[in-house]
Amino acid sequence: MWHGLDRADGWLSGASMRAWTRVGAIVALAAALSVAIAINMTGNTVTAAEAIRVLDTSVVSEFPDGMRFTAQVEGDHEIAEVAVRFRIGQQTRGAYEYLEFEQATLVDSELFYRTDTSARYIPPGTIIRYNFEIVDAEGNEFATEPTDFIYFDARFEWEEVEDGPIAVAYHGPVKTRAEIILDAIIETLGHMGPLLGADTTIPIRVTMYNNVKEMLAALPPGSTTIRRELITEGQAFTRLGTLLVLGGGRGATGTASHEVTHILTHRAGDSVLRRVPSWLNEGLSEYGNIDPGFSYDIALEFALATDRLLPITSMPVLPSDPEDVIIFYGQASSVVRFMVTGYGPDAMRELMAEMKSGTNVNDAIEKVYGVTRVELENQWRDTLGASEYVPPERDRVLPTPVPRRNIQLFTLTPQAGSETIATLVVTPTATPGPTVEPTQEPAVEPTSTPEAPAPIPPASTPPPAVAKAIEPEPTAPPSSGSAGIDDDSPDQGASCSVPGHTGGGLSDLTMPAFLLGLVGLGLRRRRR
Repeated sequence: MWHGLDRADGWLSGASMRAWTRVGAIVALAAALSVAIAINMTGNTVTAAEAIRVLDTSVVSEFPDGMRFTAQVEGDHEIAEVAVRFRIGQQTRGAYEYLEFEQATLVDSELFYRTDTSARYIPPGTIIRYNFEIVDAEGNEFATEPTDFIYFDARFEWEEVEDGPIAVAYHGPVKTRAEIILDAIIETLGHMGPLLGADTTIPIRVTMYNNVKEMLAALPPGSTTIRRELITEGQAFTRLGTLLVLGGGRGATGTASHEVTHILTHRAGDSVLRRVPSWLNEGLSEYGNIDPGFSYDIALEFALATDRLLPITSMPVLPSDPEDVIIFYGQASSVVRFMVTGYGPDAMRELMAEMKSGTNVNDAIEKVYGVTRVELENQWRDTLGASEYVPPERDRVLPTPVPRRNIQLFTLTPQAGSETIATLVVTPTATPGPTVEPTQEPAVEPTSTPEAPAPIPPASTPPPAVAKAIEPEPTAPPSSGSAGIDDDSPDQGASCSVPGHTGGGLSDLTMPAFLLGLVGLGLRRRRR
């Protein structure tokens, strides 16, 4: 009774029903294929995971030489590759190294990663995050979960005291000293973290040594002379989040406070393009020092009294003079103190953010403080009653132009009219007979400029042994092997007996060779 209804009443005709039936079949087939593919992919994943089995892994510190990775792996097929991927400290990039083993279904693989060179040095106490990646002969792959490992100094047994993100490792009965270092760092983080806008939740690892001898072996490879003459009480590795401290030093708390501020400054201000300049970096670290000494203040007073203030904000690196280094630290600390107290802590935090975004320090200071870098320094100098710093003129003074020399082709035959010629006529001594011994050196009789030049021999006849001296310009440029020759310096006169002179060339060697030959011949006859 419903066959009379048409599509206008909301019902489908027979043809429409058949069309929808075909569509439904296609959809059902696609769904079935999707399920089959999903089942197949799931089966492959499960098979790959079951085909490779990691039985055991380990990482052992052998500091300062390196660290040893081992992995025992079993598979249904031969194991083709075992590699370890690891990231050192808080660096964004990692390392990828292959372990050594003989290919089989059960392998014991090993890698010793050296850290005893300047390029691959890793400070003790650094966090190493690693995982193993395995591939078998059939192309199945398996990776272990990432794991953290502390690269401790293998010479000692270490214990730790912790507070939030800070951990201080120590050895021996010095727990109280380690706790004092820990408290100093926590106090510094609470003061300098908000000032710089630095993240204080990221872990910082501290390794504390008890004496200088222990500390020396833990520092990066360097000059033994410097190590003998200088005592390093602390060193921060800002990109790794690791800090070494000499706990037995008198200023251990101040050192720890100073060095951990370097890590905070790196987090707050260093960008991928550039780093915070030394004067600001060291000034902030000394400003954040909870236990500062008085040597820097004394050095600053000395510089003021003797008019030895450095152009602090214009110095890209620390000076080389030890006295200037102390003055540098004193000035840097005073400048930063002026910036924080004079403009407020918010301006310093904004300055760090600007540099973190990649802005150079000059533009960042001008944007935040409204003055140039030199004007900021002169404002600080004014508070001390010091003289104003005036940068040197940047206009380059060009040298006085000198006419270019006219270089002529070299010739053994002097060309009349092209140059002033002075000739030295050589009268060689006759060759002595077998029974005659030479009693004196061959005579060379230089003559003054003759009234009439000597006739020029034909080109086919070799000229006599004549060494010419040409003034004031050389006939040919000096050879590349000549020492002590400066083309821009005036000629110092000619001498035929000195090889390599500015007037020289091959002709300068004629006379010396002739004289040396005669002397050598006489010596040979004398020996007989």
